[in-house]
Order: sequence, then C-alpha cells, then structure tokens
Amino acid sequence: MKYSILGLGGRLRRARNGTGLSQEKVATQLGISWMTVHRWERSQRNVPDQLLDRLCELYDRPLRWFLTVEEGDLPDNDETSQTASGTPHIHGYAVAKRLSRKISDAPVVHRPMIEKVVEDLLDSMAESGSRR
Repeated sequence: MKYSILGLGGRLRRARNGTGLSQEKVATQLGISWMTVHRWERSQRNVPDQLLDRLCELYDRPLRWFLTVEEGDLPDNDETSQTASGTPHIHGYAVAKRLSRKISDAPVVHRPMIEKVVEDLLDSMAESGSRR
C-alpha cells in the first residue's frame, strides 16, 4: 500500500527539518535515493507504507501525525498556470486550501448540507465525464 494524502509532503518535510537531517541522510538510512525523499516532500510521489513506518521511527513521530492533515499543512501555492488549451488553471492545492477554509468557517449546523452538495457535484462531474 502507498500513501498519498494531501499535505503529507509538507508534514514529511517539517518532521525531517525538526530532526536536522538532510534529504540525503534520510535516503541513506532508508536505502533509497535522495530524489525520492525530495519527491515525497513535494507530494510528487506516493510513500510506501513500510517506508512511512520507518520514517515514523526515524522522525520520532506517530503514524497518526503524518496521516492527520490540517489546513496549515497545505502548500501556500496560489499561482496560476495554464492548461494545454491556454485557459487559466488554479493549482489544486490552492483550491483545496481555500475550500477548506470556507468550510471550516461555516456554521457546524450547515456542514452536513455542504458535504451533501459537494458529493452531488462530484457525482455529477463523474457522470458527465463518463458520457464523453
């Protein structure tokens, strides 16, 4: 099993920095390349479960700490890029961060309704994508 959780890369980087280890030293301890560590921390590659367990030991953090994501763990990347068609595309992390903030600011009584609306939108988008 491999872990790919929004914000996991930032947590991995913060935990490594907290130990004072370089990406190279972590890679050597795990028997992998430093580029793999770099890609994990940039959320460009999934982390295999057995290596995440070893990272927990190396960084002296519980697995729960890596798998519990908070808004502050999301990258602060509000840059826009362009799709192949030339239309602006807001980076997914920036969108997720903005939505997370809005939802967390919503009154608790409205959260079930918000969750239902989001689920309906995602289902509708999936259906329209499968019709193409």
